[in-house]
Amino acid sequence: MDEENPPFAAGGFRKPCSHGLDATGAGTDYTPAGGDSKPPPLGCANDALGSSIAAPHCLVWPEPRSGLDTQRTDAAGQPEGIPASAADINARMGGFDLLEDAQSVSDDDPLRFSLLPTKGMRVCSRMFVPGQDGDEPLAKLWHRVDGAGKVRGTVTGLLRCGSMLCPVCGSARRRQAAELLQGSAEKWMERGGRLAFVTFTVRHLKGDSAADVLAWVHGGWRQLGKSRRVRARTHGFWRAMEWNYSERNGHHLHIHAVAFLRDDVTMEELEDELFAAWEKGVGDAGGRSLSRAAFDVRPVSAARELASYCNKVAHSAAGGMASEAARADEKVARVGSRSVMQLLADGASALIRADSQHVKLSLDERHNLRRQGRRDAHVFHEIVATMRNKSWIHKPKAKELRELFGEVADELDAEKCDGSDEAMKAKGWVLVRCLNAHQLSTVRRVFGISSLIAALLTARTAGDAAMAIHGLLAEAFASGTPPPPGAEQLVLAA
Repeated sequence: MDEENPPFAAGGFRKPCSHGLDATGAGTDYTPAGGDSKPPPLGCANDALGSSIAAPHCLVWPEPRSGLDTQRTDAAGQPEGIPASAADINARMGGFDLLEDAQSVSDDDPLRFSLLPTKGMRVCSRMFVPGQDGDEPLAKLWHRVDGAGKVRGTVTGLLRCGSMLCPVCGSARRRQAAELLQGSAEKWMERGGRLAFVTFTVRHLKGDSAADVLAWVHGGWRQLGKSRRVRARTHGFWRAMEWNYSERNGHHLHIHAVAFLRDDVTMEELEDELFAAWEKGVGDAGGRSLSRAAFDVRPVSAARELASYCNKVAHSAAGGMASEAARADEKVARVGSRSVMQLLADGASALIRADSQHVKLSLDERHNLRRQGRRDAHVFHEIVATMRNKSWIHKPKAKELRELFGEVADELDAEKCDGSDEAMKAKGWVLVRCLNAHQLSTVRRVFGISSLIAALLTARTAGDAAMAIHGLLAEAFASGTPPPPGAEQLVLAA
């Protein structure tokens, strides 16, 4: 203990410390009544341990070296919001659960098999962003009620890979793209503009490689941009690519696009010109002839249809992540066409079952599960390699649409920040809790990080979120679940 700067004095703590929660969930300073000093609760950074590793009794511990002296949970006066929808919560929880399952069967050792093909995916959300000036790296949980009264929650301080094929990062990027599309398209319709949904596909067979299928799709898309007839009927397109795979027909890559139409175009002539240009581009790139049955053009008649479409886009990267919310060791393999995230989930499920149920399974069953997991992983690796440095989402290039999307992007960027504590607070975020490496690894081992996300998104106020996370930590430490060998090494490596 630092004798020159004692953690508490006759008048109470030298620094605010919010171990206690009153009935409303607001933090209370631990100031001994009557000026009598007494030890802080077990686990507070102000005790002789100098850290909160012992037990999670302190909502935010004010360690001098981490610069958290004034960052304490204080729910008093914070607004009450509407919790996130079940679909949003399940999507985000499923993304973290799937990533953790895939990471559990991945390893940086080149002699061992890795389900995740890149190092960025293998350490995403597991390693801390290094602290500044020797500060201890911390994961910080934030809660916010936005202008529409909806609850938002996020975690800062963890490294992210940013890959569109990451269950966590890809889902976040799709949500941002969907918000941009919805805002831009709604403004376009308010100004009297017209829209159409278009689905572009190519014919594919079992033996076609991922690179060939991608080349055919890119060929068709390039031809749409070159065609004068198409440009005469549209201002441009917004597109998002979706990739599925089936054991029977192989890779199935298709494009969901929103066409911004000119005033005098009819749906019939638009469909004819789009199909003609797409068929020519795919054929020039070496693809097979196309069928009109696999080509779909539908007008957008109401903003409600647009909102439904954007919600689908927001969750498409997760492959319907709500259905992936169950832990991978509780799933069975699917049949038929599967999304990229379903491939990853099935691969993780098979490999985890082969290792965790080795007592119940025969040698042949374990061998078949490992073979199935590696087969799914091989397809996932092929898609990741094929899409490296390729764009999954494409914004229109026409000047008027660039300006329109730019206006909405500026509005959305006004709500974003660089992740620093000052910027987060300036945008209305409330710091709910900080977790060090030991605490984060304990919660991850017992409940998974998804439990923290759920606690943030379901809490109406920051105080409710603080109490929920406080309870999770207490239960995680009380579980007594022993960590597997080397469980914290990767987390502490940062």
